[in-house]
Amino acid sequence: MGTGTLTGRVEYIHPYGRGFLIYTDKEWTPGSLALSEDVLQIVGEEIITIPLKFVVSIDKSINLPVRREGRAFLLIEYANIKRRETVYLLISSEERFIRRVRFEILKRITVKTKVMYSSGESWVPGYMFVEDYTLIFKGPRVVKIGVEEILDVARTNVKYGLNKVGVILITYQKEGEKKKLGLFVQPIKRVFFWQLIQQMVDDYLNSKVVNDLSNLEKQVVHLVTMEWKYEDIMRKLELTSEDMEKILEKLVRYGLVQKIVILKVTERGKKVMSYLSEEFPQLS
Repeated sequence: MGTGTLTGRVEYIHPYGRGFLIYTDKEWTPGSLALSEDVLQIVGEEIITIPLKFVVSIDKSINLPVRREGRAFLLIEYANIKRRETVYLLISSEERFIRRVRFEILKRITVKTKVMYSSGESWVPGYMFVEDYTLIFKGPRVVKIGVEEILDVARTNVKYGLNKVGVILITYQKEGEKKKLGLFVQPIKRVFFWQLIQQMVDDYLNSKVVNDLSNLEKQVVHLVTMEWKYEDIMRKLELTSEDMEKILEKLVRYGLVQKIVILKVTERGKKVMSYLSEEFPQLS
């Protein structure tokens, strides 16, 4: 599946660390980023070329510099084959661009990784693609799951033969029927799939909540996430039953009501909720 090149201006620290040693006193260097199908390249005082197949982790939990207003970080750990060590690259730019770079890196890594998946039948081999807020599993059976259909995403253990293995379990609703899809990936790559699916859900929620809903609909979402009963919401916002029904139909169509738990536990979800709390303090 072909992918275009993503480019943009960034600041970076390289190396931010090696192995378990983290450097905290290095200066930021301006440069340009280019992400192709297989390679991430930074051009600044030096040229840093990282084949995506050598990426070990993204956004590992380590000490980071103080976050600057309006800027976001992307921490990439990769294997330096020549030196036989892991190296950290820290990138900073506008938050929307950093999130896009992160998402595109995850897409490129996962699309080339063979998986096993099960949709209630036997496990089959294949690959996972992301297209327009849709997860597509291609193999002997093709399964498509729109992000608006996802009810929950969890990590769990399931029985596979005589053993129990760690899988990502996606619960979704298709044509009124609740279904589950198990996704098995080798542990070293599984976290990339988890991060990709979580960000896809987060970005969808953020887009629908912040951009596509009216103020009234946002207030309903806010109160639902605060576990208000529908009757109390109607009374608080002075809604008729017909008004409430129309709003809920739209929220259900977007998958927002079903995603309240996801919304509240993910980092992007917390930002959405923080945004709603600031916009409607009288409801908090």
